[in-house]
Amino acid sequence: MLKKIGAIGGAVSIILCWPLATGQIGERIYLDTVGKYENPYLTISNESYDRGYLSSDVVSRLEVKDDWKPMFDDEGLPTVWYVHHKVEHGVLGVTSTSELVLDETFKPVADKLWGDGVTPIRFTTSTALTRATEFSITMNPIAFKDEQGATADVTSFEMTGSVDSKGAGEFHYRLPKASLTTTARETMVLNGLEGGGQGVMDGQFWIGSQNLAVAHLSFHNLEADQGVALDKLVVAMQNSLSQPEPAAEAADPKLTNTNSVRIARVVAMDGQEYQDLHFQVALSELDYPAITRLGHVAEGIEQQMTQAQAEEAALALDLLVAKGMKFAIEQLSVVTPKGAVTSNLNLELAPGIARASENLALITDKLQGDFSLQLPIALVEANPELLDKANMMEQNGIIEKGSEFYDLKVKVDGDQIILASGDQLPLAMLMMLFM
Repeated sequence: MLKKIGAIGGAVSIILCWPLATGQIGERIYLDTVGKYENPYLTISNESYDRGYLSSDVVSRLEVKDDWKPMFDDEGLPTVWYVHHKVEHGVLGVTSTSELVLDETFKPVADKLWGDGVTPIRFTTSTALTRATEFSITMNPIAFKDEQGATADVTSFEMTGSVDSKGAGEFHYRLPKASLTTTARETMVLNGLEGGGQGVMDGQFWIGSQNLAVAHLSFHNLEADQGVALDKLVVAMQNSLSQPEPAAEAADPKLTNTNSVRIARVVAMDGQEYQDLHFQVALSELDYPAITRLGHVAEGIEQQMTQAQAEEAALALDLLVAKGMKFAIEQLSVVTPKGAVTSNLNLELAPGIARASENLALITDKLQGDFSLQLPIALVEANPELLDKANMMEQNGIIEKGSEFYDLKVKVDGDQIILASGDQLPLAMLMMLFM
């Protein structure tokens, strides 16, 4: 019985002490995170950390970096912000609720947009002892109208997600509706914004996928009765790494980047409608160490590239080109009022070029690929300048004219293009014809 009582007492004492332990762990996680956080726009530091037994009060200081301060100054916005975190120490982890601290300068603006005393943004997290974290971000609705006719009606924006101890995670967000009107009687209407992603931030690159969808977006000038609109916009991005085969241990991983845009309907400023716009582009077989090295150089450039940065960039480019790469416009198509336009491009740069930055002409020696373009005759004839080029290219056997379309199909072989007829032309000549 004494053993049982002792065991129970030990368990109770552990539970009673655990919030203090998780409080220490929570503080360590917070301070480690703040100390390692990197952002091109902000610097984040710990202003205060008042740790208690069951809860802690924490204040973070966010300061806009020098390059961006003039933009905030011009808008009359503070360049230093504070975020208050209310941290709770549970048995299994740490939870926190964070809110933006409104200073006397910004509070009147926030009161007009969100309402008196309403916090603009709330950020909640729940972190387990393994450092796995679930989070949610909520921007409260905006309802604003002034005497000059400017209005803003924005529903609540919500984002949820999770991140594990290694930085891998996923997120989802949605904004049902936003409507803005300026004093110049210009409007923007957005409906059905949703998106998300899954992956991990590896240095400068998000390894994984992201997507965004908008049901409707329009911009309209009420005075001129002109505007543009689009329906069913879908944007997707994916970065993936392919590891070398076990037999090629010395080989470096390769990065493939794919981006696509689809729009069901576009209404241009002149009232013309375009349907089913589809654009997909991919860069593949990119040497990951080289592209990472380029990213570090770009991140360090402030206003003008230094000599050292230029030399580093040239070395990284040489390495990237030397390992080879592929570029493809896998699809570029749209249905215009005068017919459908379709095209695609595939280019492959074989590895083996040394010091390309010293002689860019070497690149064409290793270039292979193909290009195709189909344009409706009605569309070409509606543009006199385009029609002149089409006639000239048809006469020279570069393009073929069918019953409804002009067709261009060529292969790229080094610095030469091979036409459908088998004739060859310098690659530079084809480029000049499209300029």
